Amino acid sequence: MIENKQHDEFHYSILYKIKDCIVSHIDFEIVYETINITDVYTDNEFRNQGIASKLFEVLFSKYKNKRFMLEVNVNNKNAIKLYDKFGFKTIHVRKNYYKDGDALIMEAKMKDTYILAIESSCDETSVSIVKNGSIDVATTINSQIDTHKKYGGVVPEVASRMHLENITFVLDETLSKAKMKLEDIDAFACTYAPGLLGSLLVGLETTKTLSLIYNKPFIKVNHMMGHIYANKIGNELKYPLLALIVSGGHTDLIYMESETKLKYMGQTLDDAIGECYDKVARIVDLPYPGGPNVEKLASLGNDTYFMPELLNDGTCNFSFSGIKSHVVNLVHNEKQRGKTINKNDLCCSFQNAVTNSLVQKTRSAIRKTGVKNLIMAGGVASNNFIRENIRKLCEEENVTFNVPDKKYCTDNATMIGSAAYILYKNQIFADYDTNAKSHELLNIEI
Repeated sequence: MIENKQHDEFHYSILYKIKDCIVSHIDFEIVYETINITDVYTDNEFRNQGIASKLFEVLFSKYKNKRFMLEVNVNNKNAIKLYDKFGFKTIHVRKNYYKDGDALIMEAKMKDTYILAIESSCDETSVSIVKNGSIDVATTINSQIDTHKKYGGVVPEVASRMHLENITFVLDETLSKAKMKLEDIDAFACTYAPGLLGSLLVGLETTKTLSLIYNKPFIKVNHMMGHIYANKIGNELKYPLLALIVSGGHTDLIYMESETKLKYMGQTLDDAIGECYDKVARIVDLPYPGGPNVEKLASLGNDTYFMPELLNDGTCNFSFSGIKSHVVNLVHNEKQRGKTINKNDLCCSFQNAVTNSLVQKTRSAIRKTGVKNLIMAGGVASNNFIRENIRKLCEEENVTFNVPDKKYCTDNATMIGSAAYILYKNQIFADYDTNAKSHELLNIEI
């Protein structure tokens, strides 16, 4: 069993235990971007079994993009052979450092990690190759919007069939863009929850197959974790932070102490904000996808329609079912009276109300946690009006604000690859009996 141990702020160990006895360990210290390895040891009876290699694999996967330094006696041939295997090169020789020989100062720089990720949770078939969790090497998205427009929304059966038709083409196109082969990939990842079961299964089974054939780790990713780590693409996150997730199925506030420790501050008690946007769009006869069209009309209108006060109970939870029902009844009653609805003004009034709720609840969460960093994620995060109001809130509260490029807000495989890198670093791999789930909360601790 392999364990990580922290001795103090700078000194750490990776331990290999058999029946609670430490038989091998690597001791190291972290100084800025450098890992100084101070000791590598394996009990005599357990040598030549690959145990030290396993510890180095854990060390290298946990501390990506770091510089590794160590010192070794020139006569310690077995150790030097091990270090050579992991890419260590001699950069300096200390003459007569040991009684029986020179000391070699060796250095290694981590090899880049490439993760191929698949996202198929709803109506987008997407494949991406992500380097070191933050660089989008190549991404392809096949959208089904034109097909589902005919039905006014996503038809699950149609979506899953189209994923089946498109997945191999999207995969091939992504590899072609990256000028890479499947053999070059270090791990395969996909969304397994939440989402449409039939759609999820296409990506899930494709990813399992690739992992099995190429004997590389299989990583399952929660879709919401993907949205959060879309913020890491081309950017470094600072912890602790607050994550505001706004999407078609979620409205959440999550406190993140670190990249692996999460705590829900609040979530929607009923309808998600994206679902509400789509419902309002249908009520006023706007085409699919509804959210962007509501935003467009809202920018042309004035806040003239009364909207009810949204959940104001002192918590960080959200509720949007009331305003959705209010808009449905308002439009119905106006039509019954023979009056014409001003769509621009109705969309504007609706958007102001839900945005005010987001701002109010997020402000409360910022003050309760005292965080100085906030990120926003999810499909609704591409809404300009909401983005700017949350940005203004952060300026008022002296909080750093980050939101992904719009292409990474809506469903895409790049965000799944970014999230998968966090799991890869922490050696959190999935079993092949993993199944798709239509509903699942993000784990509190990864």
